[in-house]
Amino acid sequence: MDNSNSYEREIDLKDLMFAVLHRWRLLLAAGVAMALVLGGYKGAFSAYKGYDSEADQKYEKELELYEQKLENSRKEINNLTEDIEKQQEYLDKSVYVNMSPYNIWEAKASFFVETDYEIMPGMTYQNKDYTATVLQSYEAALNDVEFMERLAEKTGTEVRYLKELMSISIGRSDEGYNNLLNIQVRHGEEEKARELVETLADEIFRSTSRISSKIKKHTVTQVSMSLGTVVDLNLADRQRNERTQLENLTNSLSDKQDSLEEQEKEKPEMAESRSTLMIKGGIKYSLIGGVLGIFAAAFCICIGFVMSDKVSSAKELKYRFQIRILGAMPLGADKKSSGTKKLNPIDAWLNRLEGRAGNKDVSREYDLAAVNILNYVEGSGSIFVSGGASEDKIKDAAKHLAERLNGIEVISGKDFLSDPESLKQLAECQSVVLVEQCGKSTYGNTQQEIEKITELHKKLAGCIIFE
Repeated sequence: MDNSNSYEREIDLKDLMFAVLHRWRLLLAAGVAMALVLGGYKGAFSAYKGYDSEADQKYEKELELYEQKLENSRKEINNLTEDIEKQQEYLDKSVYVNMSPYNIWEAKASFFVETDYEIMPGMTYQNKDYTATVLQSYEAALNDVEFMERLAEKTGTEVRYLKELMSISIGRSDEGYNNLLNIQVRHGEEEKARELVETLADEIFRSTSRISSKIKKHTVTQVSMSLGTVVDLNLADRQRNERTQLENLTNSLSDKQDSLEEQEKEKPEMAESRSTLMIKGGIKYSLIGGVLGIFAAAFCICIGFVMSDKVSSAKELKYRFQIRILGAMPLGADKKSSGTKKLNPIDAWLNRLEGRAGNKDVSREYDLAAVNILNYVEGSGSIFVSGGASEDKIKDAAKHLAERLNGIEVISGKDFLSDPESLKQLAECQSVVLVEQCGKSTYGNTQQEIEKITELHKKLAGCIIFE
C-alpha cells in the first residue's frame, strides 16, 4: 500500500458542523452561562439607570386624580339613575299628569268667614281685626299633615300626588282680605272630584270650634259649591315637559356612562418598578447572551477542530492515508459483550445523521472485519493488533478477531511507537491491524505507525477505528 503521497487537508463543512453539534452540552452550558451573566448584569443596570422616583410620585398624583374623576362620574351616574327612577315613578303614579287636559273635572267651593270686627266712626281706637289670621288658620288646617295623610288613605293615593289636585286660597281685594276662603279640586274622575271637595268642606266646618276657641270667635258660611269639566292646555304642556325631562335624564345617563367607559381607558401608565425593569432588561439580554454564548462556544469548537491533530472520523482517516477501514466500532462498545452502551437520544440521533457507528451490532462489525482481513492476508501467519487507541480498546479488538480468525495467531500489543516490547512484536509478525480511536489517536502518530510498518516491510491489513 503506497502511503508516500502527500495529503492536503480540506475541511468538510459537514464534518465541521457535526463536530460542533456533538458538543451540544458545551454549547448549552455556554449559552446558559452567558445568558445568566449578560442578563443579570443588564437587568441590574437597567433597574439602576431606569428607575425614577419622581416618575413614581407623578404617577401617584395622576392616579389619584384619575380615581377621583371616576368616583365623581360614578356619583353622577348614580344620581341620574335615582332621578330617572323617581321621574318614572312620578309619571306612573301622579294623578294630575295622567289626566286628560281636555276633560278635567273641577270642583269649587267658597266660604265666608265673619268675625265681630267692625269700624266705629269717630273713634280713634279700634278693636284688632283677626279676619286674616282666621282665614290663614283654615288654610293651615286644610294643609295639615295628619289631615292630608287621612285624606290620602281615604282616596287611595299618596300625599304628594294629592296636593297637586288641591288649591286653597284666601280671597283678596284692593283693601285686603275679603273674608272668602276658596277651595278648588281637579280630578280625572267626577266622583273623586266631588268626594275631595266635600271632604275639604267638612274639615273646614269641623275646625271652626277649635279655631274660634284659640284665635277669635267667628262664623263660617258656605257661599257656593260647583262641579264641572274644563280644558287646561297648561296641563298638556306640563305633561310634555315631564316626559321630556325623563328623556333628557335618560340621555344624560347614557352620555355619562359612555364618558365613564372612555375615562376608564385613560388610566395613567404606572412607572416601572425596579423589579419590572430588571425583568424586562434581563429577559432581552439573556436571550442575546444565550445566542452569543452558543456562537462563541461554536467558534471555539471550530478553531479546535481545525487546529487539532486528533482523529475525527473513519472517513478522514481513510482519505488522508489511503488506508483500508476494516470496521468502524462505536466508542461505547463493551469489551465483555457484543453489545453497545446505549447513547442518549440526542447523541444517537446525531450519530445516525452523520453516519457514524452509533448503535451498530458490534459482533456483526467484527465478523465483517475478520472476513476483510482473510481477504487481504495470504497464508496463516501471525497478525499484530496495535495502534493509538487506548489499551483496553486494542485488547478488545484483538480478542474479537482471535475468536473469528481460526488458524491465524492474533497478537495484542500496546502502542509500538512508545512501547519497545510492542515494537519487537511488530518485527516478528507478518501482518498488522491498526486500532485507532477518535479523540485519542492523532494523525501524526498514525502517519508514523504506517511509516514504521512500511520500513519493517510488514503488510498493513487495515484499520479498525472506534468512533
